[in-house]
Amino acid sequence: MPISDLELEAEDLSQYGFNQSVTIPAKINSIQILTSEIIQVNLRVPPNQKVSFLEGQYLNVIWNGIKRSYSMASSSLSPEIELIIKNYQGGVMSSYWFGQAKPNDLLRLEVPKGTFFLKNHPEMENLVFLATGTGIAPIKSILESPSNQDKIGRFKRIIVLWGMKYHKEIFWKPSSSEIEFIPVLSRGSQPKRYVQDLISNLNLDMAKTVVYACGSNEMIQEAKNKSIQLGLNLNHFYSDAFVASN
Repeated sequence: MPISDLELEAEDLSQYGFNQSVTIPAKINSIQILTSEIIQVNLRVPPNQKVSFLEGQYLNVIWNGIKRSYSMASSSLSPEIELIIKNYQGGVMSSYWFGQAKPNDLLRLEVPKGTFFLKNHPEMENLVFLATGTGIAPIKSILESPSNQDKIGRFKRIIVLWGMKYHKEIFWKPSSSEIEFIPVLSRGSQPKRYVQDLISNLNLDMAKTVVYACGSNEMIQEAKNKSIQLGLNLNHFYSDAFVASN
């Protein structure tokens, strides 16, 4: 219980038009191998079940009594829902995706979920995205969204740092030449490079910067601490940690 008066600072998200989460059926439309450990799964929903979400949000996939969360990698205007899925050795859901899943399999979706999406930052000059592995999915969704282009266009610099092991695993890059895209290779370069270690090399005025980070919790925590040390306002660091399920 509070023992004194409190002052709460809370961001009002109602202005962004949240949609109530619903449970709907979906079928696998296609499965594409992106790397030795990552696949892209495209889902279709019934024509009368329009899926509304804010780019950056995630959904829950329910199969055979198992529920797992995945960020959507597609725009909300896309006719299909695109997921980017990593194979976790020994994972129950991974064994389905990488060993059993096939087109027309029936799944259930709980959608949308989460508050990781591009907010309004009219006073900021720099927009930085940090990702590791499949954490690039919601960032891809945000950057490719037609509804986000006005917001994105207001920034002077837009930077994407994406961490993977080897360059051959970089299966996506932004279509806009205005975006500074920096693959960060932890195994395919000497010395090893990590996303959180490169923040100080960006030469940014962190007081006028907003950061969105998605992927490993270790990267997010280290990146957050380093960004704040460099002058970032704590309220301008947004994150979505990907944690493996049992």
